[in-house]
Amino acid sequence: MNVLKICFIVPNYPTKLDPTHTFVRELICEISDLGISSIAIAPQSITTSIRKKKPIRQIYWVDETVKGNKINIYQPKYMSFSKLKIFGNNISNLLFDMAVKRAFKKIDNRFDLLYAHFWNNSVVARELAEEYNLPIFVATGESTIWITDIYNKKKIYDSLDKITGVISVSKKNLNESKKMKLVKSDEGIVIPNSVNRDKFRPMNKQKARLELGLNSDSFIVAFTGAFNHRKGVKRLLEAIENLEDVRVILIGSGDIDSAGSKVLFSGQVPHDMVSKYLNCADVFALPTLAEGCSNAIVEALACGLPIISSNLEFNDELLNNDNSIRIDPNSIEELSEAIKVLRDDKELRQKKSDAALQTAEEFDIRNRAKKIISFINDKMTTNDV
Repeated sequence: MNVLKICFIVPNYPTKLDPTHTFVRELICEISDLGISSIAIAPQSITTSIRKKKPIRQIYWVDETVKGNKINIYQPKYMSFSKLKIFGNNISNLLFDMAVKRAFKKIDNRFDLLYAHFWNNSVVARELAEEYNLPIFVATGESTIWITDIYNKKKIYDSLDKITGVISVSKKNLNESKKMKLVKSDEGIVIPNSVNRDKFRPMNKQKARLELGLNSDSFIVAFTGAFNHRKGVKRLLEAIENLEDVRVILIGSGDIDSAGSKVLFSGQVPHDMVSKYLNCADVFALPTLAEGCSNAIVEALACGLPIISSNLEFNDELLNNDNSIRIDPNSIEELSEAIKVLRDDKELRQKKSDAALQTAEEFDIRNRAKKIISFINDKMTTNDV
């Protein structure tokens, strides 16, 4: 069977003003450009919009790919209430699920399948699958699979047989799903996150620094991610504190204070500007404690940056001794030493940069979209869906 129409259920659909989950849009755009009609349902929390002073979006709007293909976006409103639960289910997630169902009933729901982004969205997808007799594919890329924190066992394990296939971004994610008995051994495939290499590519470093007003001759370390404990922005700032002639570019936002004399830039930027900021740097550092498969690392590899990141399992698909230095993400000393080594050894830095670009060739978003659709078509045919 060749899939022609997919409904994506996603936690957020990014815009220039709110780039959260940019990887969701990148993938849906590439799948749309393969000639597959795509619709995304991404409920918006009114509570979160008010609290974070974000504009409330239209309930329905249309996105467009570079090739001019249209993607219909449905963003029904719902209220979120933090960690409040009823019968073991998080109330916010139940309201999110109700919003998905409202939107789904109002649209032309003659789809070939439902594609649930993350395990928590598989719950409402399975409920819709029961009602509309549709197959489901689940994409798992969470840093930690948190479905048990927000739903009771009945919600989690009901109708698992409706899931036709699971697409995981790493062996770590797939193994975690199997351990939790969410997926059978023959239902899953590992297809790591990938990047649009037209957007993320090497540029002239000095020109990029000049254009962004970062007129520094210092050794620059780039970081992309949330400013929180897990991602390690504070550990990075501590690691460079006593390193001579080292500065940082911090792309992101969060609760941790990122100010400091060594910080050249700190803040969010539009996704189409991230590549230019990365190209100002000499290396990329992400001392993260947990990931599914880091999009930030894939983007940095595509820009030719040597990587300093965690020696944990979730990085195994992306990093090796040629393109990175892997460290204990809790060790300030190891992180500092890795930065110092790459600062002082230009030849080693160039070798790892070359290896980074070679690695990035394996993680092209177009190829990822094709692999996902090929997997879906094969599973649909095998299961006679």
